[in-house]
Amino acid sequence: MSETTINSTDISDQVNGKSMSDWPYFPSLEQAEENIPRLHGSSSRTITRDRWERLVTSIDIPSTPDKIWQGLTDPDALKLWLAVCHGSLEQIDRDCILDFEDGEFFLCRPTTVNSPSQLQYLWRWLGIGQATLVTWNLEPIESSTRVTVTEEAFNPPWDWQTWNGGGWPGILEQLAAYLRTGIEWRWPWRRMGPYAQIELPASVYEAWDRLVSSPSLKYWLLAMQGNIAPEQSLPILMGDASGTVEMTVHEVVQPGQSPPSFLPYITFSLSRPVWNNAVGGRLWLEPAGWGRSLLQVVHYNWENLPPGLQLEERKILTRFWADAVRRASQMFQPPAVPTGPHNW
Repeated sequence: MSETTINSTDISDQVNGKSMSDWPYFPSLEQAEENIPRLHGSSSRTITRDRWERLVTSIDIPSTPDKIWQGLTDPDALKLWLAVCHGSLEQIDRDCILDFEDGEFFLCRPTTVNSPSQLQYLWRWLGIGQATLVTWNLEPIESSTRVTVTEEAFNPPWDWQTWNGGGWPGILEQLAAYLRTGIEWRWPWRRMGPYAQIELPASVYEAWDRLVSSPSLKYWLLAMQGNIAPEQSLPILMGDASGTVEMTVHEVVQPGQSPPSFLPYITFSLSRPVWNNAVGGRLWLEPAGWGRSLLQVVHYNWENLPPGLQLEERKILTRFWADAVRRASQMFQPPAVPTGPHNW
């Protein structure tokens, strides 16, 4: 019986009597990743998430366009129905201030002045809020003038339609009442406020985590100790000779914690020994377009304070929050020369 020598090459080339070259060839499997990609293998991403909003409010005033124009632009008239004007609304590309004398104001920059038919300016709340465009149009109609004011915004706060949409009719009524009587129709100050806002170049989730961390609170909020948690107390340095204020946190809602909204917020109150009471507050974040968010804070229940303290203490808090949210925005800027409160 003869022996047949089969080397390893013969074994690898022959399986079940067939040569490897006789096997079927599936070239498509070599490109399997391309021919049948993994499910969910391609990630989608948001490119833009923007919205434009517009408010248009109108009133017919039994007066001439010239007289109404004077009411819109003359500082002596403006202070009786809207705000004290530092500067001029008739100087194009020159900043001026509409000052409510309670710490809050609009920084304005006129862009169009066509007396007595159209006045247009950009303004920012406290000089740091989102810029919106305000356009006044005066149109003669029979024995009256139709006054139409339009405000346009890009990615404004979600309740902008409610706040500003409800505010403009009252402002136009004040203008009409002033033109009719010549007496002051401004409110001394409001129950709500101060209100501060600033846009941050970060998503809601990223901004929230950075802002509420203990090290960050020391920087932007000037909290000397404590953290953001229910029933926690944080002593806050308001700067200069303004002393301190005690923040008591009441409720903390994390992003996504309270459906159907995923927006985070904090409710709190502030108190000082001289107040003998507390002023309520709310701080929250919301989207302002893709990759941006809007930090906002507001107070309420000023009637809890003694009348003699309300106005001056409100001014102090307004300045504090304007500086605080500005410091918060600095945390999200590219690295540069370190900055801090001027009293550091």
